[in-house]
Amino acid sequence: TPRLRRSLAGRADRSIDNLGRGVGQAAAMAKAKVVKVVRVSAVSALLPILSICIGGPILIYFFPNLMQHLFFLNFRRMPMTDYDNVTSNGVKTAGRSFHLQGEEGRIGAWHMLPQSLADASLTDDEMEALLADPRYPVVLYAHGNSFDRTIAHRCELYNVLTAMGYQVVSFDYRGYGDSEGSPTEGGIVADTRVVYDYVRMHAKENAVVVWGHSMGTGVCTRLTKELSLAQNAPAGLVLESPFNNLRDAVMNHPFSIPIRWMTRGMIDRFVLNPLRSVGLVMESDERITHITCPILILHAEDDHIIPVKLGRALKDAAASAKRDVEYVEFPKTREFAHKFIYTAPELPEIVSKFVSRCVSSSSPSSPSMTSSSSMEPVATTAAKVSS
Repeated sequence: TPRLRRSLAGRADRSIDNLGRGVGQAAAMAKAKVVKVVRVSAVSALLPILSICIGGPILIYFFPNLMQHLFFLNFRRMPMTDYDNVTSNGVKTAGRSFHLQGEEGRIGAWHMLPQSLADASLTDDEMEALLADPRYPVVLYAHGNSFDRTIAHRCELYNVLTAMGYQVVSFDYRGYGDSEGSPTEGGIVADTRVVYDYVRMHAKENAVVVWGHSMGTGVCTRLTKELSLAQNAPAGLVLESPFNNLRDAVMNHPFSIPIRWMTRGMIDRFVLNPLRSVGLVMESDERITHITCPILILHAEDDHIIPVKLGRALKDAAASAKRDVEYVEFPKTREFAHKFIYTAPELPEIVSKFVSRCVSSSSPSSPSMTSSSSMEPVATTAAKVSS
């Protein structure tokens, strides 16, 4: 009947309306749940980042020794390392392992002979006496942070240098390798001085060139400044992948990304001043202005640990003070990054020319440069090695 049809139609309309409202409510509830999940996930993801960005500087402020520990990274070690057998670590020449006494205990070191003498059967005393042989200049190598003197890229550099006819002395700072103690800036510089004094004493008139890599450039720059002021500078200084100062090194390191939001004043207060309070300064751009021996700076354009702009800034600081500095930059197409400059085919020629100049300038017949204040202005050279 018409009445029945109208009744059924009304019920159908109400059912459809109820169904529509139910679907709408379900969709709204689902949307709310999705929004809630997204918000919770976003907060969960941001909390660790915020903790690092805010908590990191606070930790450094109250516990600067923690940041110093992370700066040195001496806790990074390779297990089962043989420090006594030089050739077991990839070194391609004869050598000896020995120890010196430092302020905090023994300092582990290697003395590697020129590869032309690899087959010579020399006693330890004869090797020590060889340090004075002017045919074989000595390179004292100070490594960067983490691991020790046995790591592959360091041993490969030793191989390049010994193949060129140089003697190489490498060592571990306190707290690294088989050396005793805990590292601080003053402590690792003191250890380097102990090794330098030993080499200098036995080398006599033979040329000694100091070579630092990465963190080791800060160590060697400070040491060479002190030696220059004492009129006891080495024949030359090589800085491989250097930085200009601690501020720029910290703020340009990949680990610093979470704190780059901070203003300069905040960085000083919460990061740099606490580090300075425990003796971590590394002001190479100031110290290099006092160095009286020739300086060679090597840097790769694609260095992702210490950007090349820091090496350029250090070169500029030396040049502005009229230091004898040579700068060689390797383009990013070479892909040498932070620690593979030793693979450059032209490196032996670059180093050989530099060492020859160092030997010439440090000979008794050459004019002596006794201090930064009395040193005459010298030419500064810069080169960019082509790919």
